Amino acid sequence: MRAQDLYDSIRPGLVAMLPRLKRFADVLGGGREAGRGLLRRALQYMLAEQHLYQRGTALDVWAFSEVYRQWRHELSGQADPMAHIKVDDVDFGTLFDIENESYRDEPVIAFLMGLPPQQRLSLLLVYGDGFEHEDAGRILDVSAEMIASRLIRMSASLSDRLNERPPAQAAAIVETLYPEGHRASP
Repeated sequence: MRAQDLYDSIRPGLVAMLPRLKRFADVLGGGREAGRGLLRRALQYMLAEQHLYQRGTALDVWAFSEVYRQWRHELSGQADPMAHIKVDDVDFGTLFDIENESYRDEPVIAFLMGLPPQQRLSLLLVYGDGFEHEDAGRILDVSAEMIASRLIRMSASLSDRLNERPPAQAAAIVETLYPEGHRASP
């Protein structure tokens, strides 16, 4: 197989998942500008080293893993790279804007911004991008059990936060988590 054949086989897949990769890189980078730079460097690496992609591996898991690996590599001089995720309030909030609407769910955005980075990334991969716990674990280089544990801690944190509020205010926040027609069953 020629190198060009392999390049042509992964390039359309990478292009198709660009919106998802952009969102992930933006969260890692702490905003759109830093995220775009991170994604550009990761894509350049993936295309230059495409022979590392093994057929049969889910392309999205490989691509997300490479973006995460690139980010970790760039912070390799830091003792705890996860502690260096910078979240810009304005940039992070815009990641959750709904297209063609001026709707922003401020209580949910504030809650997500307050999460530890590991929980925020696990939440984004599992609930934002639909990865199974095993695949999210492969991307973040942890076990599926660790992903589940992070999500449980996140849920407990949300429950604690809601318990601190007056019942009507807590109910309003819960309502924002479930769009019309997608309410949790009682």
